[in-house]
Amino acid sequence: MKYLVLLAGLLITMATRAELVILQYHHVSTSTPAATSISPADFKRHLLLLASLNKTIVDLPSAIQTLRQGGTLPDNAVAITFDDAYESIYHNAFPLLAQRRWPFTVFVNPGTIDAEHEGIMPWQQLREMQQQGATIANHTQDHPYLIQRPDNLTLDAWLTQQVDNAEQRIKQEMGQSNRLLAYPYGEYSLAIAEWLQDHDYLAFGQHSGAVSSQSFWQAIPRYPVAGAYADPDTLNNKLQTLALPVASNSLVDPALGSDNPPELRLTLHSQDLDPDHLRCFASGEGQIDHQVDVTGTTITLTTQATQPITQGRSRYNCTAPSLSKPGYFYWYSQLWINTSVENR
Repeated sequence: MKYLVLLAGLLITMATRAELVILQYHHVSTSTPAATSISPADFKRHLLLLASLNKTIVDLPSAIQTLRQGGTLPDNAVAITFDDAYESIYHNAFPLLAQRRWPFTVFVNPGTIDAEHEGIMPWQQLREMQQQGATIANHTQDHPYLIQRPDNLTLDAWLTQQVDNAEQRIKQEMGQSNRLLAYPYGEYSLAIAEWLQDHDYLAFGQHSGAVSSQSFWQAIPRYPVAGAYADPDTLNNKLQTLALPVASNSLVDPALGSDNPPELRLTLHSQDLDPDHLRCFASGEGQIDHQVDVTGTTITLTTQATQPITQGRSRYNCTAPSLSKPGYFYWYSQLWINTSVENR
């Protein structure tokens, strides 16, 4: 029942257009792990693409607050985020963003900053970026797999240690507390999300998708745009997405249970998509079969991969073209976590 309270208000009774696309970066370098890196040259191409498409780069805390209050954002709103506070962000991304006076957000781990880990920005550089319009936000104290709670800690003690203590440290150094959290590795559970809601945190994942005013505020999607996803053409497609209007009863815990591959059932309420054009895809498998049932204005979509999930993290993505906005696609991403894989 507690989860029903947590997820209340997400039922969508009409089509809504996505009002925000959030981009997620890590390293901006050619000498760091390829999977989480984008070269400075490609990052510059991303910024040029955003400018050429007349995207409005918005401040993340203000944009999310506007959406939650039911307000509207500028057309083509995009927010830029970075995880982990790598020094390459300061050296290779910050100057380009400062030239354009574009806001951005850096999610940081105070524990790694205070330990002066190699390649991590010190607080002084973070303050310099903040003075130029950056938001410094919470990525937990030590970047653990947050769903793997130590046996000797309650959930409250664990999240107080990793989330509240990190928030307090950020406030000490930066003078601000935004109560925005990016999940390490994008991993979360509904129990963690409920705790965050109860403690007035908003949280961001690494599952893809756009954001609307009806989004789930403890699992806000972002588009990873590094590594294999750094190609500007791929980015262009993601910038033209809308939030698939999924009802709250569709939300499930990402951690895999005994059923693998898992089944996903989505309840949709929209008159801006043709149910016959819905498509679903599984990581590593491509397009997968699905079934659609239409009752009045309610669409029930059921899909399941054919192969078990063996990697640490995987996704099902379901999409459909918008009828009212040619070239735009509704998009929904379901994260799956295989906890049997230790180093995910």
